[in-house]
Amino acid sequence: MGKVLGTGVEPLREFIRKCLAAGGVPILRTKYGGKRLPESSIVVACWGKGKEVPGGTITHVPADIIEEAEKRVGDWKWLSERLGVR
Repeated sequence: MGKVLGTGVEPLREFIRKCLAAGGVPILRTKYGGKRLPESSIVVACWGKGKEVPGGTITHVPADIIEEAEKRVGDWKWLSERLGVR
């Protein structure tokens, strides 16, 4: 699963904040090979600024965030708003 960046919502919030501040676009992945990642995990990457803001895995993300991320593939703005990241 790659480098673990943390557990829960706070590391996800911090990753989005750093990625946006660097001028990148957050990317969220909830599945690999068509199956959900174990431990309620999300793999995050910062498109366009991956060298400045390395991605990784965030574990134990609430199920409702994972479900919404799967519905809104390619859209990260809803999560930024929900987590209060500006």
